Amino acid sequence: MVKHKNFPKKTLMLISVLVLIVFSNSVFAQDWRGRGRIQGIVLTEDGHPIPNVKVIFLLDEHEAKFELSTDMKGKWQAANIRGGEWNIDFRAEGYEPRQISTNVSELVRAKPIEIRLKRTEKNIVSENLSQHLAKGNELFNSKKYKEAIKEYQIILKENPEFYIIHKNLGNAYYELANYDSAIAQYKLILNKQPGSTEILIALGNSYLEKGELEIGLSYFNRIEEESITDSLVFYNIGTSFYNKGEIKKAIEYYNKALSLDPNLSDAFYQLGMCYMNINEKENAKMNFNRFLKLTPDAEKAATAKEILKYLEK
Repeated sequence: MVKHKNFPKKTLMLISVLVLIVFSNSVFAQDWRGRGRIQGIVLTEDGHPIPNVKVIFLLDEHEAKFELSTDMKGKWQAANIRGGEWNIDFRAEGYEPRQISTNVSELVRAKPIEIRLKRTEKNIVSENLSQHLAKGNELFNSKKYKEAIKEYQIILKENPEFYIIHKNLGNAYYELANYDSAIAQYKLILNKQPGSTEILIALGNSYLEKGELEIGLSYFNRIEEESITDSLVFYNIGTSFYNKGEIKKAIEYYNKALSLDPNLSDAFYQLGMCYMNINEKENAKMNFNRFLKLTPDAEKAATAKEILKYLEK
């Protein structure tokens, strides 16, 4: 069996774009579950985003309650909630709390809600820490991961309760292929947010990179499949199965990847390799041709063409 190990890594996101959902322990049998969706942004009075704001939802009619937190851009999103009149509290250290009531529909998506909070004398994220975060993210985006780690560690040293920075640290370690350290950072967040899709995916991908397929799948299995919107998640799982020789499973996940991104050319290439392994030549030809149609100048195009010549004999 020919193995292909050079598959794309899962695209990582910094904490500055991560929506953190922390459901309360008092969900009262999850009576708040439904098909509604609501989102918004929390800003300072002068228009700057406020991270780590607690957004607390209460539906009196059903005695349902849960909470989530804003990301580094001040954004939040609540999905799969019951329709009705919700009371929402916004609370952040260093800002005056604010309460609103809003109607959530399960049929029509509401417009994003913008909330502006007034500062108090104390603010959890000082200007100095904000500078370290901006510098850390800049270094990360410049692929200077070791330097970025130092900036993120300064933030945690001065403000340990700002735990979401562990996501940035995990991402930096992941890019350095230090998967054990990445996993340790991601698990610190998972302890706070057991249902975080972002963190479960990050952990799953980290274990896949280590070659520990079963552990990686155990994290992916904790996610509702329809909530996975990144085709590379399924692609990476497919490639892990392929490298273990489980071809039918690999085909299943490559097709799931293509259902999310029909232009993921590497998935067609890998499907071609899968069908070669089980001697289904027509399916192999079809997928290699689709790969070449999408990326005729790709690095693997020459290999695909040689395989097609062989199949045409």
